[in-house]
Amino acid sequence: MTQGEHEKNGKQPSETNGQVRSARTRASEAIAALKEGDLPELYRFWSGQRGARVPDDRELLRRQVLEWMNDARIVTERVAELGKRMQAVLEHHLDAPRYQCSFPELVNARSLSYLSSYDLEATLQALQRHALVVESRSQAALEYGVRAFSVPADLGDALVRSRRARRRGVIDIFSLRGYLDRLYDDPARAARTPPSRQRELYKMYVNDAAAVARVERLPPELRALVEKAVMEFGGILPKSLYERMDTTQEWGGRRWGHVLEESLVGTVERLDLSRQGIQHNDETLLVFNEVAVAWLKRVAVPGDPDRPHDEAALGVDLVSNISRFLGFILDHNVRFTVRGDIFKTTEKRLLEELIPNPGRELSRTEVLDFIYAFARHERIIESTGERTFALTAHGRDWESQSLEQKLRSLLDYAIEERAQPGEPFHQVRMRHILMRLLKRIEPGVWYDLMYGPFLARNTYLCSLDELEVESHFGARLSAGQYVPHEDVQRMAWNIVSWVRHRLYLLGIVDLGYDKPGRPVAMRLTRIGARLLGVTDDAPEGEPRVGTLVVTPDFEVVLFPTGDDAELVHDLDRFCKRGAGGAVMHFRIDERSVHRALSEGMFLRRILNTLELHSRTPVPQNVLYSIRD
Repeated sequence: MTQGEHEKNGKQPSETNGQVRSARTRASEAIAALKEGDLPELYRFWSGQRGARVPDDRELLRRQVLEWMNDARIVTERVAELGKRMQAVLEHHLDAPRYQCSFPELVNARSLSYLSSYDLEATLQALQRHALVVESRSQAALEYGVRAFSVPADLGDALVRSRRARRRGVIDIFSLRGYLDRLYDDPARAARTPPSRQRELYKMYVNDAAAVARVERLPPELRALVEKAVMEFGGILPKSLYERMDTTQEWGGRRWGHVLEESLVGTVERLDLSRQGIQHNDETLLVFNEVAVAWLKRVAVPGDPDRPHDEAALGVDLVSNISRFLGFILDHNVRFTVRGDIFKTTEKRLLEELIPNPGRELSRTEVLDFIYAFARHERIIESTGERTFALTAHGRDWESQSLEQKLRSLLDYAIEERAQPGEPFHQVRMRHILMRLLKRIEPGVWYDLMYGPFLARNTYLCSLDELEVESHFGARLSAGQYVPHEDVQRMAWNIVSWVRHRLYLLGIVDLGYDKPGRPVAMRLTRIGARLLGVTDDAPEGEPRVGTLVVTPDFEVVLFPTGDDAELVHDLDRFCKRGAGGAVMHFRIDERSVHRALSEGMFLRRILNTLELHSRTPVPQNVLYSIRD
């Protein structure tokens, strides 16, 4: 085609054969198109410092600006600092196909109607100097010779992802469902796949076997990293934590993120949870919650052949210790200091009344502190004018309650307790989630100790928007009255601490230890399962064989069956606990029987407990002495 033919068609030679600047301009091209005199303003804008010293080397300047423009967090921050007019024009571009708008389209846009042509032109020039838009021409615009402007493709993609993340919330990042919703947020993709088909695809991808298979198909190095991230960190691995790990492999965020997203296993995102009161603002490898659950089930649920080297169970010791505490209050004048603390000499005598072995997790002093705090909180005891303690009306009714009622009151208190490590707002909600998750595990079966806490933590993180956590912390953070101290990993560890120091103390779970003595496993007890409403699969209708042997010298020997909580609770009320082991030893004496009667236990119940559960007839001298 000749020069005249080009002019006849209204086109310049430089505008043909793909020489017109494409609408899919990259950020690097937008920077290269700027004039030399615009570079200082460009550098200061992207650096975020108006008085920043501008490098003399222009190539170095362009590379630094491009590095900032490739950081999604910095892009979001700089766009948020723009004026109202520039943000409005930029948003209109992001809503347009290929992020491109002609000048007439901008003039006629309803959302920009308050801008004159002069204001619009000035706004576009300011955006161009910041490399946020670049002048281009669409095919339609070429026919009429009008100007068009577009946002660089990579910059526009980052802004759209950020906008969707803000709109959809945290669950969009943590869950496979959120990721699929993001994929089908594209109108073109959604038009090809109806909502019913989208739901079918999600059900297929979320299947445990399918999720595990996708992890196993990952490249070997990435698969090993994903397995480690799930097993040791619950599927959330920040870059800062990865760099402290013993590994020679460099952090490959973008590369890993692309592979994980293509495999529907996870993603790599810069995650900022500071507005939700969590100390986390870092690039993070995230395994989708549904995939992490599937992988944890594979190694932490029944079928794992490894059993703990050592086991520890407290049973109903805590409830029994509360009975002894209340009995001591009845029999003695327990005085307290001006600060409300029990005197040390009285505390030592109280400790001697408690069951000798509190397990390896807590000392007897810590058990007594919990009992005292619970009794004051539940108003079981009250202070008198003589600075001593007395039982309240509720305290007198305590012993008449069933074991399940007592444990329920203790559990409700432990869930809401704020003295445990961690931010109470997060921890209390995670404890509620953990108790719901415990209903789904099989009683009496060992599970990895981190299994429940990781699932509770991840489920809570997926619920941050639903629970409106940001609104709770937002005002305090803005006023400088609160600084987050708990990161995502510490959140899980604090839940583990609560399991070890509270659920174990209540007898709801037993703990398992490895050979060096570290806690590695837990199992739900039968009394814990009944307390949570889990159906008990113990055989019914079979003749019961007595589990007690009562000797003439007032010793009671219990042969455990694994479901003796109620019986142990009754024995602790009128007997003195002896040495433990394969069998449990109790001793009946005058003081223990007197304590049980003073606490409201009827004589008939004491005798029935012995006679109904004894393998042999109870010696007559024992029955006579108890009646006497």
